[in-house]
Amino acid sequence: MGSIEAETQLESGITAQLCEWVSNLKVDDIPSEILTRAKYLILDGIACALVGARVPWSERYVQVTMGFEPKGVCSVIGYDKKLGPVAASMMNAAFIQATELDDYHSEAPLHAASIAIPAIFAAAESLKQSADGSANPPISGLQALLAAIVCFETGPRIGKAVHGADLLVQGWHCGAIYGAPAGALAAAKVFNLSADAMEDAVGIACTQACGLMSAQYGGMIKRVQHGFAARNGLLGALLARGGYEGIKKVLERPYGGFLTMFTKGNGKKVQYKEYEVVSDLGEFWHTYALRIKMYACCGLAHGAIEAIENLQRDHASLFELSNLKNITSVHVELSHSSYAHCGWAPHERPATSTGGQMSAPYILATQFVDRQCLLAQFSDANGNLDRPEVWDLVGKVTCSHNEEFDKLDQTSGGHVVVEFADGTTVAEAVAKPRGVASPIPNAKILDKYRVLAGSVMDEARVRSIEDIILNLETVDDIDGLIALLNTPVDSVFA
Repeated sequence: MGSIEAETQLESGITAQLCEWVSNLKVDDIPSEILTRAKYLILDGIACALVGARVPWSERYVQVTMGFEPKGVCSVIGYDKKLGPVAASMMNAAFIQATELDDYHSEAPLHAASIAIPAIFAAAESLKQSADGSANPPISGLQALLAAIVCFETGPRIGKAVHGADLLVQGWHCGAIYGAPAGALAAAKVFNLSADAMEDAVGIACTQACGLMSAQYGGMIKRVQHGFAARNGLLGALLARGGYEGIKKVLERPYGGFLTMFTKGNGKKVQYKEYEVVSDLGEFWHTYALRIKMYACCGLAHGAIEAIENLQRDHASLFELSNLKNITSVHVELSHSSYAHCGWAPHERPATSTGGQMSAPYILATQFVDRQCLLAQFSDANGNLDRPEVWDLVGKVTCSHNEEFDKLDQTSGGHVVVEFADGTTVAEAVAKPRGVASPIPNAKILDKYRVLAGSVMDEARVRSIEDIILNLETVDDIDGLIALLNTPVDSVFA
């Protein structure tokens, strides 16, 4: 099925149109390069889950959750444990989001793999036995791939309808909000629900949508909030599969509908853009617009990081470690969403891992000192988050909003101006960081997967997982992949 027919658009609301498109979507409708890219996005998400499963905050989440959740049939990545589908989906999503290394969409920010993979895996394993004890047919790799693309395509579209990153400006954890209906549609595709039942699933998911961005300042709960979307979506699909009815026309309802409620008070001339939900379905593919992170921090700060990288390369002597003490000020201009989200400095020492990864001044200070922003920079071990050389620079960084970066393809951009005690001033701007200017090549994603996965498991298992994912179209049953993932991994900090 290609694009939505014009007469269909006139006859039904956008929620029904979206569900109809998802219900009818077949592998033959999807360009081969999109199918391939989706496999690499799944590979990236799995890499993040494997590393994220054993960081300290994930281990605490597992310990606490296992204390009150009963055993189930759905696998937990990186552990030899199983939970019920709802609990497993939320936990696996928390692992993918645990290190801030997972994908993001720069126009409608969300972390798509952290919603798609957990919802699809839990849906597939929940189908192993029917209520009467008989076995259901297995879920193939091609079915899982199709369901993932459903999530990758629908989440950003619903996000763009509510002005995407503007939800961040308003204080919502936006991907956790509009990821919920995307998760519902991915799970519903696994269940092969009718378009009508999919609309029930979306309605149930949307009424649970939640996530406050104040979670960025500390604590551990931010890691789980995309898990809310995976959980809410899966729960909606599970209930709809059993005939439980949800809210119809939930996206477009003028009173209490999803689009209107999450855009109230935004001050936009057009409060929400309903047409974006179904815009160019089957013609433009958001799967290729999902960005791959090469830094372990907020994606909206990546342009500023690259600007500093360029300065460190072009002015090597100025930015030698011994000369950093002579920096008197660093000013960073950011997009509105990035400034609202990341343009704050932590005031309590040590920083928390979450706070460090979400604060532009802290992120950029670590780039100056360590010349990289990877997971090690945000570990709380051995006083790492209380280093004097980093905090000296944090206090010299100020941020402001530059409207030029509010263009849809430049929200991750940044302009950095650095002044030194002798009066030297250098500046650099990066409007479109790597992955936004052009997609990160699949080969680079594979390299990232091998490095991350190889840090927590043996090479044979790394390659076995890789081979299955990159050949999903030939896999009759994804249970073998899930079994490989449902085995303990080492800690990346060990």
